[in-house]
Amino acid sequence: MTDERDEVRARIDIAELVGREVALKRAGKVYKGLCPFHQDRNPSFTVSAETGRYKCWSCGETGDIFTWVMKRQNVEFGEALRILAKQAGVTLANRSSTPPSVKQAQEAAMDEALRFFRDQLTRSSTAKEYCDGRGLDQSALDGWEIGYAPDVGEALAVHLKKKGFSLGECKNLFLVDQDAGGGYFDKFRGRLIFPIRDERGELVAFGGRVLGQGHPKYINSSDTPLYRKSRVLYGMNRARERLSAQHQAVLVEGYLDVIACHRAGVTNALASLGTSLSEDHAKLLKRWCSEVVILYDSDDAGQKAAERAVKILSAENLRVSVALMPPGDDPDTLLRRVGPAAVQKAVAGGLSPMEYGVQALLQRLSPNQPEFWGEAVTLLAEAPTEMELDRQIVRLAPMYPGLKDSVQAQNALRREVAKMRPNVRTNGNRDRSSRPRSDASPAAPQLAGAEIVVFHAFLEPQFRPRAWMFARTRDLFVTDAGTRLSEAIATAFPQAAPQGPTSEWLHRIEPEELRQLLSDLTLDLRASRLSDEYVTDAVQKLREMAGDRRLREVREQATGSDEEYQYFLKLKERKPDALAKPKEEDGLF
Repeated sequence: MTDERDEVRARIDIAELVGREVALKRAGKVYKGLCPFHQDRNPSFTVSAETGRYKCWSCGETGDIFTWVMKRQNVEFGEALRILAKQAGVTLANRSSTPPSVKQAQEAAMDEALRFFRDQLTRSSTAKEYCDGRGLDQSALDGWEIGYAPDVGEALAVHLKKKGFSLGECKNLFLVDQDAGGGYFDKFRGRLIFPIRDERGELVAFGGRVLGQGHPKYINSSDTPLYRKSRVLYGMNRARERLSAQHQAVLVEGYLDVIACHRAGVTNALASLGTSLSEDHAKLLKRWCSEVVILYDSDDAGQKAAERAVKILSAENLRVSVALMPPGDDPDTLLRRVGPAAVQKAVAGGLSPMEYGVQALLQRLSPNQPEFWGEAVTLLAEAPTEMELDRQIVRLAPMYPGLKDSVQAQNALRREVAKMRPNVRTNGNRDRSSRPRSDASPAAPQLAGAEIVVFHAFLEPQFRPRAWMFARTRDLFVTDAGTRLSEAIATAFPQAAPQGPTSEWLHRIEPEELRQLLSDLTLDLRASRLSDEYVTDAVQKLREMAGDRRLREVREQATGSDEEYQYFLKLKERKPDALAKPKEEDGLF
């Protein structure tokens, strides 16, 4: 595994990898940009191609190419290694129950099915007429790779068999199914086909919509060896760039809604597929954005789905707003009926979950109905802030039955809400002590100034062979961090200094805390420029500090008339570094 990881490290440029998602600008020996892990206003994110590592100096996120893929794509190390190895052209040894040859065959079968569907669309006048009626021009058809499954029982099965694919394996991919007699038939028939790609752009599934009326309206791939529907969002691969730039996603209900939003200029739109929004979907969104606008249908089913989505997204600390569609519309119909500006306006006019809840309640019930106020108070009790609570109480107070005075009505509502919110103080302010607080990160280990110079020299090829002699001399260092880092270097490279780019050997420094400490010396833009004279002075200063430390230890342990201490003191006065300088280092600087 180590050889494979090293080969991947050597072939992947971390600046190029990170630069696909973060706009980086060179700043000396490193690159800088806005941190993708928090709402960064001033560039505090640095990437070093030299060490193969990144770090945010504000939120503390740090790592290498593997960490980057794991955190940005929410995968375990093994999957991150596979993703990067594929990019680097490195062949991995088999480390799963699915041999590489099987995985490649599965991907090839999916690609062939897509080619078949795309070709069939050009041959079907019925499918093309349907697309024209839905406003899908050739640009949309090509951009979204839309195809057509002919209304023939075995068309795809026969095609795949002729191409040499195992129909048994194709069944596992939800391309074909098997009847009682053992024959194979197509899963998708007489349907417009939407290829589903994951956030990396890999083809993993298909969705099919019946042309015109029919049941079921949609058929979507079930979970397969390539696809987990609870972890894939349709359109994510096309929305990634804008998500990274704006940190906002627009969540809609289906394929045509996603396509309509993108055609209307809302290119951060995406949708869950064949399943309700899941916790995994929310975690995926959290990696790419901090805010989600829910743009679901305005019918009862859409409203219920929106309310559920609000809870799931809020649990991941995403800011959520809900956009109200005109009655009877979805993004697709709104685009075709009014135009792109209407879709953009709907997204921009998103309401807070509380505002949306009150609006939906007013549409469903009348304030004259007793059950209205029971639901209203329950809803108000869930207000995330006192400001939001006050705003909605002021809105509803004029409708409160039995009280014409607005102030009295507001006070009455607050009393009802307070009964359901025991942590609301009598002065109307929520008890801030109940709010969760994030634990402070532990302080990073600190090095003395002279230690920084020596370890920084160890990272530079022209100084490394000589600096290595000092870097692994434990007694030379004065801080706990310096001593530990020296021991780590001596353990990792006991016989000779490492060779090659730092990015290819830095991972041998253990643990991660010390690896990052060493890496920070190049990521930190304040790091000094090195020279032979500067390094020599730093080593001399450390020797003197080490000598002083030895003198103190000797004095504390000395007996009688302190003759032993006086001897060491005179020795130090004659040659300051005599107590600390290893013989093998003579003449190195």
